[in-house]
Amino acid sequence: MFQLLLVKNDGTRTYDITPITGTISWDSNLSLMAVMTFDLIWNDTRFFPVNPCDLGDVVLLIKGNEEVYRGVIVTEGRSGREAIKYTVYDYAWYLGKSKSVYQFNKIPASQAITKILNDFGMPIGSIPDMNTIIDDIYLEKSPAEIIEDIYKRAERQTGKRFNVEQRQGKIYFEEMKDLIIKGTFKLADNVEPYDVMANPLGADRTRSIESMRNRIKILIERNEQDTEQAKYEVVALAQDEALINKYGLLEETYKIDAEDQAKAREVSRILLQRLAKIQETNSLKLMGDVALKAGRLLDVAEPITGISGQFMIITAKHTVANQMHVTELGLAPPEAVK
Repeated sequence: MFQLLLVKNDGTRTYDITPITGTISWDSNLSLMAVMTFDLIWNDTRFFPVNPCDLGDVVLLIKGNEEVYRGVIVTEGRSGREAIKYTVYDYAWYLGKSKSVYQFNKIPASQAITKILNDFGMPIGSIPDMNTIIDDIYLEKSPAEIIEDIYKRAERQTGKRFNVEQRQGKIYFEEMKDLIIKGTFKLADNVEPYDVMANPLGADRTRSIESMRNRIKILIERNEQDTEQAKYEVVALAQDEALINKYGLLEETYKIDAEDQAKAREVSRILLQRLAKIQETNSLKLMGDVALKAGRLLDVAEPITGISGQFMIITAKHTVANQMHVTELGLAPPEAVK
């Protein structure tokens, strides 16, 4: 049973608006911010409940004892006597709407991210150690853009992937390899749960070599002593001869800092391993489970389209209507997710 609660932005009142709520939808994707929408049923008859919702109020979506989503009402849409449509963003919305300036002087990536989140009053759930050194000035960038640039640098250098999401108002950075799940659903509260993969409601599969890269070059920048012009030097190269012969040469170059030259060969190997693949994008429509979120790994065996193996959830769109929960997933092989 899903429940939708409204907390007034001054903290004085809490309302259970579930009885006057229509369809509820929320998403999960590989980014800092997630969005939820809901329809509020209303009319202007004398004894119909008064609408308590207003911009800036906090909305909590609860299932059982679990908080599924928390965010702030940002947009209200009205059209005659139709249901009122509300758009809710989690607190990372503030990180995307601000502009700031940051200068980091050779500090670890995790320390730089922590500083930004603390500056903007964002409660932190967890941030793993990211030892990639950040020595940069960020001008007129949003905190969200800066944070994404920083942790993506750590990913490129280490080969790790990080999932970022909010839970119960706190932001969590977690290694994706640790997030393997199995979705379940119940037809009724008094029956055993079923595996969502036992009865997919729909499936689509696409395979492509468009994003494949079978040669990786790593560059460093050297400043010439007699000129102000920079010189770029290839310090590492990795390639997959079999894929080049089969599909043709598809090359990518990356620039790293000079002090990281010793790691160039390893970086090229990691990037080749990640990019020298056929890109496979799949989608599934399943009975809903709130555990199905972006960044999780899911074992799939779908006989009609041939989707088989372990995939990463890159998008999850949840919809609840009349307490019926359905989830639409976008999937990709873990190594294909950049």
